[in-house]
Amino acid sequence: MPKVTTTTEALATQIIAAFDGLDPPADDELLHPECMDDVDILEFYGGVKWHEMTDQMILYSYAAPTAFSPKAFQYYLPAFLIWTLRNSDSPEYASESILLALDPGTSKEMLHEFRKSKFNHLTHAQKEAVLSFLYYFSDHPDLGEFAEAALVNYWIEQGVR
Repeated sequence: MPKVTTTTEALATQIIAAFDGLDPPADDELLHPECMDDVDILEFYGGVKWHEMTDQMILYSYAAPTAFSPKAFQYYLPAFLIWTLRNSDSPEYASESILLALDPGTSKEMLHEFRKSKFNHLTHAQKEAVLSFLYYFSDHPDLGEFAEAALVNYWIEQGVR
């Protein structure tokens, strides 16, 4: 993977700029249509704004991205990305979880299309920010393998750059 030269705050600024201006999804737009259980997204009902999410909410809701609809995934993704940037050495599972949510796995895996569907609403700038985020973490001692898998399984082939 290419060596990363972006600083944490420069990448956070890129993420914020890419995702700025979105409105929170309505309650009936939170859950992915293929999910039957909303237990992982209960904290998000009521129009929670991504930039107002607390560290505790991120930690408690680490599994939410797996149940989000594409619109909810797009809206809340920056909160999880920025938290991971600023807390990458945390022993909590949230960092690993968001990196896994960015990896649809290989096309041979049963949930590949479901996982990939979450990326449907991402704009070019948002995909660029995700790609930068994944490259940033590609050589991290604990999270690098997850970032590399996401890059190889989906993001590099998108040719965003």
